[in-house]
Amino acid sequence: MALETIKPADGSRVVRDDTHAVLFGQPPEVLKGLLLKQIRSIDTLVLTDTRERDGSLLNNLEFPLYYFLFIGKGTQSGTRLNLVGDAAEIARVLRLLQLTLLGPVQTELQRWGTPPWLQQEWLNAARHLALKGADGRVRSIESFFNIIPFMDGTASDGRFTLRRLGTDRYEVAVNGAMTSVDLCEDLVTIRLTHYKLILFPVNW
Repeated sequence: MALETIKPADGSRVVRDDTHAVLFGQPPEVLKGLLLKQIRSIDTLVLTDTRERDGSLLNNLEFPLYYFLFIGKGTQSGTRLNLVGDAAEIARVLRLLQLTLLGPVQTELQRWGTPPWLQQEWLNAARHLALKGADGRVRSIESFFNIIPFMDGTASDGRFTLRRLGTDRYEVAVNGAMTSVDLCEDLVTIRLTHYKLILFPVNW
């Protein structure tokens, strides 16, 4: 099957065939776009070089992770989501997910000067709401992902290969098929939208 490229939202692309679906960029609107485009499953997230645009973070992993686990049935299959990006950026987004999905740990609460009674309430609530494994234990954030950092501009899990061509530009090879992704194309559209000229009629 030839690779299909879909744009769920500005700053993102899905490249897929009948076996893989790679999501480049995770802006806030991407979840709505995935639903509208009827993309039922993704197996790989690629963190883009541009982290923020117009006040919005472009590497938001919380909702794509839930989408993979519950819409894509990653929880039932027991598979992990591939996470591709620079090693430092992967560490940063995992740390952010730790806070948003599992909450702070006790040492952080202590460092912030949280009263002991409130610390315990926070920790109990966080544990109750956290995603757990079959054994009932809270799953670590890392347990949801296969971490695949770029090495010399290339990342691969043996089935797909991504090569960085420039800032937010990539080459994708899956099962012998190849295509390219250029997220910079969206930047032109965004600028034209923000700076379009509006002419008003003048009555003399």
